[in-house]
Amino acid sequence: MTAVRRALELCVFCPKMCRFACPVSEATSREAFTPWGKVSLAALSGRSPDPSAALAFGACTGCLRCQTYCAHANDVPALLYAARATAVRAGSAPGEWGEVARKITTAGHAEQAELVEVYRRIAQEESAAAAARPAATATPTPGPTLDPMAAPTKTASHDAGRPRTSALRAVAGAVTAMLRPAVDAGRGGPTLFAGCDALAAGGSVVRDALAVARAVGAPLALAPEAALCCGLKLVEAGHPEAFAAHAARVRTALLGSSRRPAPVHLVLLSPGCARAVRERWPALPDGSRIEHVTTYLSRALAARPDLRDRPPLPESAAYHDPCELARGLSELTAPRALLAASVEEVREPLRCGVDTACCGANGLLPRTLPAVAEAIADDRRRELDACGAHAVTASPACASALGAEDVVSVLARWLGVAVEQAR
Repeated sequence: MTAVRRALELCVFCPKMCRFACPVSEATSREAFTPWGKVSLAALSGRSPDPSAALAFGACTGCLRCQTYCAHANDVPALLYAARATAVRAGSAPGEWGEVARKITTAGHAEQAELVEVYRRIAQEESAAAAARPAATATPTPGPTLDPMAAPTKTASHDAGRPRTSALRAVAGAVTAMLRPAVDAGRGGPTLFAGCDALAAGGSVVRDALAVARAVGAPLALAPEAALCCGLKLVEAGHPEAFAAHAARVRTALLGSSRRPAPVHLVLLSPGCARAVRERWPALPDGSRIEHVTTYLSRALAARPDLRDRPPLPESAAYHDPCELARGLSELTAPRALLAASVEEVREPLRCGVDTACCGANGLLPRTLPAVAEAIADDRRRELDACGAHAVTASPACASALGAEDVVSVLARWLGVAVEQAR
């Protein structure tokens, strides 16, 4: 609480040095929608914000651009999400936030589309494709892999002179292990958490991600049906308690009900979801890995020099950095490396990298202030159009807002495994 109060004070008494960085205040020219104005309203409203203050709290996409220019690196979205929760408890929140909570609680996601049907079609296609692929040829079992970080292997000559207590300790260790809960075997490999934004857009980028992962020799399993949405929209809608319950349910669907679940490797299409799982979910088992799909695929591609020598597509791409990927996850290299391999030229808009401009798709802004969200997207589209190449991004939400292609789909076309091409 002290940290939140200090952050509020730093914002309130700041001379508005980040006001130019907020896409919402730039699109509306409203002082109340600047980072300073929104945080000041949160501080002044306390526990009883009125509807106009609640609307101001909603005038944020969570893009973190203001934090880039803040001398104290204040997390303004976190302050405003907490203020949204206050508005929900006070009964002054926009109705759209309550609808998000109701839909996720009942359907597991907040989208209009029937995501379960989209998911099941993809799962059926994956099952059919797996059945159609020839069975793997049996190969000799390889010898042990030498791990430079592993402890040295003890030989029989070392053990011959050891005292008999070592045998007793071994027996005691075996008994203790029997009394300890068994570690679940887990899902046995990297798992694609598609997310609600990708499924709501029809699921083509999900299919492309699965196809590309197979093509580069790093296949992904599809997360279970109960894991349609990470729940981030509940935080954005001011329902942190509902988010905690939803995250716990989805976590159980991914890990199973074992008391000692195995580590998991989650690969996510949405950078916002990846960050939410890392920072907001209950902790995953030790050794678990959560990463964005571009990070995963760039590492896989780096291990395949035969694919890196493949001729690129004869086209240029204007790359839009998603805010959560560039600033939230600090991932700038992986998507560019993938594009550099798959197209002849990668072009950058005026605002890129950690200074990237927002597409307006997140923070529930399209539901709370749809006209503002569209104005922000229009502004970003103009910057991308000025590059003279088709827009490419690495976020399903940004792709929908900007009419852009996902990096994963560009890779699928480059490798000849694009779902739309196959059909």
